[in-house]
Amino acid sequence: MERFNMKQTLIRMLVFLVSGCLTAHAAETVTLRALLTEMTDLATLARFPASDYQCLQASSYNRASTNRSQPDQTATGWFADSDGLGFIRTEKKDRKEEWVIMEHSGPGVITKMWTPFFYYDFNDRVGPNVRIYLDGSDTPVIDESLIRLVRGEGMFPPPIATRTARAGDSYLPIPFAKSCRITMTKKSFYNIINYRAYPPGTKVETFTREGLAAAAKVMAGAGEILTAPMDASRGALRKSGTLKAGGQLTLTLPGGSRAVRQLTVRIPGAVTNSASLRSTVLTMTFDREETVWAPLGDFFASADSLHPFHTFQRTVLADGTLICRWVMPYKKSGEIRLTNLGKTPVLAELQADVSRWHWDDASMHFFARWRSDELVPGHPFQDWNFVRVKGQGVYVGDNWTVLNPQEGWWGEGDEKIYLDDAWDRGFPTHFGTGSEDYYGWAGGENPTRKDEFSTPFLSNVRVGGLNQDTKGYNVCLRTRGLDAIPFKRQLVFDMESSFGVDIRHPWDLLGYTVVTYWYAKPGAIHNRPALPEEAAKPIVSLDQALKRSAEIKAKHSAR
Repeated sequence: MERFNMKQTLIRMLVFLVSGCLTAHAAETVTLRALLTEMTDLATLARFPASDYQCLQASSYNRASTNRSQPDQTATGWFADSDGLGFIRTEKKDRKEEWVIMEHSGPGVITKMWTPFFYYDFNDRVGPNVRIYLDGSDTPVIDESLIRLVRGEGMFPPPIATRTARAGDSYLPIPFAKSCRITMTKKSFYNIINYRAYPPGTKVETFTREGLAAAAKVMAGAGEILTAPMDASRGALRKSGTLKAGGQLTLTLPGGSRAVRQLTVRIPGAVTNSASLRSTVLTMTFDREETVWAPLGDFFASADSLHPFHTFQRTVLADGTLICRWVMPYKKSGEIRLTNLGKTPVLAELQADVSRWHWDDASMHFFARWRSDELVPGHPFQDWNFVRVKGQGVYVGDNWTVLNPQEGWWGEGDEKIYLDDAWDRGFPTHFGTGSEDYYGWAGGENPTRKDEFSTPFLSNVRVGGLNQDTKGYNVCLRTRGLDAIPFKRQLVFDMESSFGVDIRHPWDLLGYTVVTYWYAKPGAIHNRPALPEEAAKPIVSLDQALKRSAEIKAKHSAR
C-alpha cells in the first residue's frame, strides 16, 4: 500500500480540522467549504440526510420518450436514441440565443456535470460556453467552455474536475440560495447535470468566484483525500485460512454500536485462478440482517478476472488484494464471511478496521446485492432492472459487467432511476443519455483497452480486450458522493438494454450482471435475493454467448 509523505499528512490534518469547525455551521448553512468536506467524509453517506434534499438530474435525453407505457416502444419512442440534443427551451440575451439545459427554483447545489470532449464535430474540442446564472442574476457566475471546465482545464482544478475517456466530469459543488439556470451559448449537445434540491427555507451560501478562491486549500485537501485515501488497515481485526469446497471463513465483529471503516480481502490465488472470484462469495450480516451478498469478484468489479483499479471507495491490486472503504455501521452486532462455492480450495484473509459509531435514527446499514449473468437479446428493447428497493435509504453506486460477443458498441441504453412516487407516474426522476455517459465517459469512436481509466468516483475498469475492440467483458463502475440519491419510499433503477445500432436482432446477445450498493434504514426490502446456485457456476463465457446466439439465429432462419 502507498505511504504518504509529511505534506499529504498536513493537508489531511488541515481538512479534518476545517471539517470539525464547519460541522455546526453546515447544519445551519450549506456552503462550498462544508460541501467539499462532506465529499471526502464517507461516514456521511451512512446517515440519512437531515437536510431532506432531493437528488435530481437534468440531461439532454431524447424528448420523444414520454412515459414508460407509451405505445411506441422502439428507438423512436420510449427507447429513443439520438439522445444528446434535448434541452428545455431557448431564450434571448443581448439579442443572442442561449439554450437552457437546466433550471431550478429554490435552494440547491450542482453536484456533478458531464459532457463529451467534442462538440458535434469530433475535431471540435472546445465547443460553446456554458453559462451558470444563480439567484436570478443576469450575470453568469461561470461563462467558459463546458468541455474545458469539466475536464479540469478551466477554473475547476483536477481531480475535482477530471478527464475520462473522451469526456470530462466535474464534481465541484456549486451552491445557490434561490435559483439556478444553466445555458449553452450554442445549440446544446450531450450533457448531464446532477443537483440537489433543498426544501424551501434552507440556508445556502451562494457560490462566487471569490468564495472559490478562498476555499482553495480545502479544495486541494479534498483532492488529496479523494485520490489517495488514508489506509486504515493498521490495528485491524484479521482472520485467515484455507477454504475447502463449501468451507467458510468468518470474522465476527466487536459487539455494540460500531462501524467497519475499511475491509480488506486477500485472495492470492485469484492471480492464477480467476474462477475463485466468482465462486467465493462475500456476505455481511449487520444486526442479524444479511445486507451484503455478492460474489467477491463482482463486488470488486472483477467478475471474470482481477482488474486493478483505484477509486475513493475501492481499490483492487494485481496481487489479489481487494480493499473497500465504504463505512458500514451496525447497532449491536456484525459479521463478515467468505464462502467457497467452488471445488478448488481458496487461501483467503479477511481484515476489518472497526471503530465506534453513534447509532441514531438517521443511521443506516450498508447493502450490496448481485444480479447474476443473463444473456439479453438485442430485440425487442427492454428496461433491464438493476435493483428495486422499498424503504428509506441512499443509493451510492453500481458496477456493471457486460459480455459482448460483437466487435461494435454495446451501450446505447439510458439509465432510468425512479424515486418514490415517480414509478407510479411512469417517468423517471433521472433519465440519461447512454450507458457510457452514465459511467462518466463518452462515445465518438469504438472504445479499446486504452480507454480504461480510474478516477475518484468512476472507472472504466475493463474494455473487451480481443483485437483491441469491445469483444469480451466490459466492466464499468460509478460511485457517488455529493450526488448520492436519497429515497424515502422506494428506488427503482433500470438500464435500457438498447444495444448499438448494428446489434438489434433477437440473436444479438449481450451478457449482463450487476452489483448495486446502497444504504437503508432497518426494515427496507429489495428484489435481489442470495443466489448460491448461480454463483457456483462459472461466469458465462464468450463461447457460450456465441453458441447461444447461433442457436437463436438458426431458429429464426428456419421460420
